[in-house]
Amino acid sequence: MKVLMNMWSHFLYGHIGDYFANTEIEALRGQFPDMKFVQVEAVNETALANLRTLTVHAAHKLRLLNKNIKTLQPLFNLQCTSYLSEGYLRKIRPDVIFAHSHIPRIGNQGSVPLVAVEYLASERYREKSGVLQCLPRDIEAKRWATERANIIVTTTPGSKRRFEDWVPEARERLLQIPIYMPYLEPIEEDEVTRKAQGGGYINALFIGGAARRKGLPQVLDALHMLPKPARERLKLTVVSSFEDGTVPGLELHAEIMSHVSGAQLSNLLRSAHIFLFPTQFESYGRVIVEAMAFGCAIISSNTDPQDWILDFGKAGILVNPESAEEIADALMMLIENRQYRLDLSISASKRFRDVFYHLVTGKQYRRAFDMAIEKKIQ
Repeated sequence: MKVLMNMWSHFLYGHIGDYFANTEIEALRGQFPDMKFVQVEAVNETALANLRTLTVHAAHKLRLLNKNIKTLQPLFNLQCTSYLSEGYLRKIRPDVIFAHSHIPRIGNQGSVPLVAVEYLASERYREKSGVLQCLPRDIEAKRWATERANIIVTTTPGSKRRFEDWVPEARERLLQIPIYMPYLEPIEEDEVTRKAQGGGYINALFIGGAARRKGLPQVLDALHMLPKPARERLKLTVVSSFEDGTVPGLELHAEIMSHVSGAQLSNLLRSAHIFLFPTQFESYGRVIVEAMAFGCAIISSNTDPQDWILDFGKAGILVNPESAEEIADALMMLIENRQYRLDLSISASKRFRDVFYHLVTGKQYRRAFDMAIEKKIQ
C-alpha cells in the first residue's frame, strides 16, 4: 500500500523535540513495513501546505492570535484550499491519501481514496477564544473540506459527537483516533514508582507557550494559598515563551525557562512529580499526553477534551481552570499524600499505554487506510 502523506509538511511540530512529518513517516514505516509512505514534496503543494501553519505561527509571534483570535478565524479554514494537482497524483500513484488539516480537492475527484483528519472544537473553546459567532461558517468549511473523504478521522470523542450533530452526513465515515505521536516512548513503571517515592523536593512542572491562557496566573494564585511548609516543599519550573503576556511575580516562586531543547523537556518531564496544566481552553492538550508518558501526577482542566484525556479523573486530578482554590487543594493532596501521587502517576502511565501510545494509535490509522480503500472499492 502506498500512502501519500498530505500534511503540514516541514512545519509539523510537537512539544518534545522537533516533530517533523518525516519523523511520523519513519515511525509508520517501521511499524508497517508492507506500506510505503510518501510525503508531499512538490514545490507548489508544499508552499500551500505550509501557508496556514506559518501564518498562525507569525500571528503568535506578533501577539495577534491571543488578543483577538476571531480576526484570524479564516486561517483555520484554509484546509479547504485545493493544491494537489492531477499531474502530481499521476506521478505518485498513491493507493490512499492521508490528509492532515489540508484536504486536497483539485486532482482528487474521488479517484484516490482519502483519509482526512479534521476537528471541531468545543463550545467552551469557541466562546473563550472569541470565535463562537464563527461556528456556522466553520461547520460549512468542515462540510466542504470533508465531503470527498472516504474516512474522516477526528481526535477526541467530543469532536466526533460534534461532527455527528453538525455534519450528520459524515456519521458513517467518522472514526475517532488520538493524535499519532511516534516520538513519544513511555518510561517504565518501576521508574514511575521510584520517582513518586523519592524524598526531598516535590518537582512541579508547567509547560505552555501562551502561559496565561494555559492557566499560569491561577497556578501562581494557588501557590500563594498553600501553607508555608507545603509551599517550601514544592519546586516549580515554568517553561514558556509567554506568547500572551508575562505573569507578574512569577519569578519569586518558580524557575523560568524559555527556548528549551527537546532533550531538556524530556528530562524535565522525567524528573517532574506533578504536571500542572489548568488550561482555560484547549483543542487537545498534547503536552498532557507527554506528561502521562513520563509518569507525572497531573492536574488539568475539567473541560473537553482534557477530562477525556485523563479518563474523567482516573488518570489525573480535574479542576475548574478558573479556580485557584481547586488547584491549591489538588496540590495539597499530592504534596501530602505520596501514595495518592504514586497511584495517579501509575494510572496516567497506564492510560497512555492503553490509549495514546503510537503502537496503539498507529494500528488504528492503518485500519482507517484499509477502510478507505474498501469503501472506494464498494
